[in-house]
Amino acid sequence: MAETRRLPLEGIRILDLARLGPGPHSSQILADFGADIIWVDPPPKGGRELTMPRVIRRNMRSMILNLKSDEGREVLRKLVASVDVVVEGFRPGVAKRLGIDYAMLREIKPDIICVSLTGFGQQGPYSQVVGHDINYQAMAGILHLTGALDGPPRIPGNAIADDAGGIAAALGICIALLGRERTGVGQHVDMAMVDTLLTMMLLNVDGYVETGVSPRRGETMLTGVYAFYNIYECKDGKHLSVGAIEPWFWENLCRILGREDFIAPQRPDPEVSRERIRVFQEIFLTKTRDEWVAELMHAETCVTPVYSLDEVAGDRHFRERGSIVEAKDPESGSRTQVGMLFKMSETPGSIRSPAPAVGQDTDEVLRELGYKEAQIKTLAAAGAAGRR
Repeated sequence: MAETRRLPLEGIRILDLARLGPGPHSSQILADFGADIIWVDPPPKGGRELTMPRVIRRNMRSMILNLKSDEGREVLRKLVASVDVVVEGFRPGVAKRLGIDYAMLREIKPDIICVSLTGFGQQGPYSQVVGHDINYQAMAGILHLTGALDGPPRIPGNAIADDAGGIAAALGICIALLGRERTGVGQHVDMAMVDTLLTMMLLNVDGYVETGVSPRRGETMLTGVYAFYNIYECKDGKHLSVGAIEPWFWENLCRILGREDFIAPQRPDPEVSRERIRVFQEIFLTKTRDEWVAELMHAETCVTPVYSLDEVAGDRHFRERGSIVEAKDPESGSRTQVGMLFKMSETPGSIRSPAPAVGQDTDEVLRELGYKEAQIKTLAAAGAAGRR
């Protein structure tokens, strides 16, 4: 019989109080690799509940806990004593008012790791400012660089701060866990989504520092100012992306398209660059997107199709590699999902359970904490812990 391999985070228990923002994303990544994630939701609010899509809660357990009640906070204290990490996404100051800030958590469990996820961080003039993904992108300079030269800033089609913040939070948790393994000391991790975006903007910030010139959208290499890094419409109305930054890839593309005269200089002055883009636009309009893909994508040109999401879900490469998978679903039987972020050779992640119904595991978690059936019923009757 083949040996069953342990998931790398088996035995790590995480209490997730974040619910929104990057919290669910980080927990999903860690749950895929074996962490026991106990996702905590507040009691129902008469239809005003904010819930995340089910797929992001796969491999987790869900419980309802009223942190504003004495009974609920007592349950929380027992939970904290049983976990390795607490993730919270309250506005700075709220966790302290609830008695669950890092100082209080450390009194319950000295080596606890507490991760606070917010938009702007725990300190600073903006710490109390409310916001969403678009606001963090705006403050980090991303929106300023997104869009055409002669147009306004444009909103990217994805929640960059939430998604990248979730990956960053998962990394921060793993670093803190590794640090505790080596030193025996827990710590507080203050993670701001805008900080994640600033890290993603590192090269742009460095470019500004070096030159003293703040870049404008439509005037930098990565915003469509050159023919070799651009998006082109094809005969069927679909689009191609061209990213031939390296001179040898650019040379390959120019030769295939019959424009060897464009090879050098690769980065001409703006007027010549605009003319090259216009010529490429005319060339790419002569064939359908998939005809160009067949001709260029595997020809060392850095050309790929611009996919719609139905094409992403059906792409053969993503399917074969497990980046897009089919997983069991209690409602539909099977559900298309994004697969594991990391493809690990010895301890691969897996989808072991679908997203739980809100609060479905409350009783199970309470039993693990030592509560008897009568006590569980009392907590439910008091509205301190239960399920929807």
